[in-house]
Amino acid sequence: VVSGIAQVQALQQALASGTSVLEATKTGQEVGVRTNLDVLNAQQQLYATRRDLYQAEYNFLLSKLRLKAAAGVLDVDGLIEVNQALH
Repeated sequence: VVSGIAQVQALQQALASGTSVLEATKTGQEVGVRTNLDVLNAQQQLYATRRDLYQAEYNFLLSKLRLKAAAGVLDVDGLIEVNQALH
């Protein structure tokens, strides 16, 4: 669970960085120092990072549920919390 939190946080930072890279690449394209391919590559990387973040969040929630179930403390409130996180 702890490593899941760290992974989510790292991917959140990577997403912010990827967004900055995409914006900088678009600006570079506008002034003529970057190509359409550079923009597409930056977009692809951003979407891959976003996908990885969603997967890490899902894995974290699943690990949390499994841990609570194994400890015998999984209750309705825990399920409601996970359901809210998924929406």
